[in-house]
Amino acid sequence: MASNTPNFISIYDNTADAIFVYVSDSVTEVTGWSPQDLIGTPAYALFHPDDVLSITRIHAANVMNEKMSCMARYRTKHKDGHFVVIETVVHYCFDVIMTTNFLYDPSDVGHRIRGTSVDELWVVEEDGSLHLAGAWNDNQQRMQETLVTANNWINNRVAHPQEPRFCLIINRYTYEYTVVFASQMIEKLVGTSCEQILGKSLIDFIAEPDRSLVEAQLDMVKGTDMIMRMRFSWLMDHEKQTTEAVEAIASSTNDGLAMVIRLAPRISIR
Repeated sequence: MASNTPNFISIYDNTADAIFVYVSDSVTEVTGWSPQDLIGTPAYALFHPDDVLSITRIHAANVMNEKMSCMARYRTKHKDGHFVVIETVVHYCFDVIMTTNFLYDPSDVGHRIRGTSVDELWVVEEDGSLHLAGAWNDNQQRMQETLVTANNWINNRVAHPQEPRFCLIINRYTYEYTVVFASQMIEKLVGTSCEQILGKSLIDFIAEPDRSLVEAQLDMVKGTDMIMRMRFSWLMDHEKQTTEAVEAIASSTNDGLAMVIRLAPRISIR
């Protein structure tokens, strides 16, 4: 069963300030703030002062190393003035950062499922220190290296080339998995415009042989709180049946499914 902890979706720009560009309605249940309170403001305005340095290291690594699946636990300010502990799952998406956010409850099964299905889990302790609580296929020493970045922001902007990706928000309450948001990069990567996909079923844009698998995976995401990686062929032209192989990662909140998609790598082995 999926967790019942309050949760929401947020999207930030990829500047050093991490400006809110979208926040779903359920943010109010978690933090007291409305989406209108937050959009256009830097996320750093809400962080506990003792947590800022550690969060800055995580944010820089997520952006500069383009991480698809990282989770961080930290304190954020409630509108009433106190601080609440939340867990944020980060999916980096080229020019924005897609996140799903959960009020921290150590007894909640969803917390444990998310923590074991992300690539890495960072915890900002009460004294502000940073602790690696979990990572797949890596040891502590190697994971410390993931916080090292070869690049940095220039005039608060990402200046080096990055991998193109696009993100989607999907209505979790429809069997069709209707797309309610798509970022502009979708057209460059798979030839589908935002106008073509908004209000339509995601499944209609997946090649027929992959549809049942992707539907089953999305059902698991919304039913279990699992962070899911998937590969499938995107249907670029319905008439000619031309496709493009893609990779995706998805996580779920009460306000919808968040998904980031990139082209699948083409690797030749000699």
